[in-house]
Amino acid sequence: MTARQVTQPSFRTSELDRFSAYRATEGTEATEATQGTEATQGTEATEATEPGRAEDILDLSNNELMLPPLPAVVDSLRRSSLQVNLYPDPTARVLKTTLARHFGAETEETVVGPGSGGVLQQLLLVLAGRGDEVLHAWPGFDAYPLLIAVSGAKGVPVPLTTTGEHDLAGLLERVNPRTRAVILCSPHNPTGRRIPTGDLLGFLDSLPSHVVAILDQAYMEFDEEEDPHDLGLIREYPNVVLLRTFSKAYGLAGLRVGYAFASSEIAVRARKTVIPFSVTRSGERAAVISLAQESDLAERLATVRRMRADLRSDLGAQGLVPLPSSANFVWLPLGPDSDRFAAAALRAGVRVRSYSGDGVRISVGTEEAHRRVLIAAKDFLSV
Repeated sequence: MTARQVTQPSFRTSELDRFSAYRATEGTEATEATQGTEATQGTEATEATEPGRAEDILDLSNNELMLPPLPAVVDSLRRSSLQVNLYPDPTARVLKTTLARHFGAETEETVVGPGSGGVLQQLLLVLAGRGDEVLHAWPGFDAYPLLIAVSGAKGVPVPLTTTGEHDLAGLLERVNPRTRAVILCSPHNPTGRRIPTGDLLGFLDSLPSHVVAILDQAYMEFDEEEDPHDLGLIREYPNVVLLRTFSKAYGLAGLRVGYAFASSEIAVRARKTVIPFSVTRSGERAAVISLAQESDLAERLATVRRMRADLRSDLGAQGLVPLPSSANFVWLPLGPDSDRFAAAALRAGVRVRSYSGDGVRISVGTEEAHRRVLIAAKDFLSV
């Protein structure tokens, strides 16, 4: 038999060629390790962990809520697990209408999808394409450049200021006729800095009408100065999108439910790009139930804010200078020493997120996790 010649498929050149597939930090491995499902190599023992006990590593690298799901959500998950043989509603209609009613929006202004990252991809697919540009601050959420590239557009990163804030003037300077969208994040990931309302309004007033401003509000519930029910921005500015998630304050990161509010002209197009059945039945029900737990949510937010303040104060007492934060994490602007701090943290039995050359992001966690961070800080400063 004559051997058949095998030819490789050809791929269109695109912005995607510049990126690897998205992957979480090693923190995901650490989370699995704490559940006894995966071992991590190279853990060095300190007073916080024993030699070879990688399962003792605590993960503060992914900005997850350190509290367990609300009891009403746990009960919902038990019941919905009996229906995993059934497809979910492809439109997540109940969630969409509940969100609109809860926040005072119209259903036509509401978009739901698999996490805020999924909704952002839906938006970018209808807003931008080959030859277009999308601006964003950097360092920022790792998925921004990849999702922009998926749309076919070119991402244009604009460095943060030295105080970890958006350089709004710098972003406006980079706007040109090819610019289709600009992604803002407030509070910003990874620095935790919020965009002051006056500065944001001034930016939006100066932004050309052909550019859509996507305001990523994934961490807004942790910001005492924000009101999630205030949708005034999309009323005043038809080119603004408010992007949100149930992953952070609501603690549903593993269920992947996100949403957005925008003008009906934008929202109706974004809904066309959602992957069918991408919001699961379990995720939809858990999200709907979470919206009704306002008093429990308020208690949890108060706990996170208190522990955030304590962590920042304790790090400051050690001699470090964490930035003010309005999110569920703190940022240490350590520059070239960032990786060294992350290594010290791992030796202390806790995993943090290093942005090499810029700083270290530490999620708010348990008291034990914070104790280990302070051990790491002492080790770091002793060199």
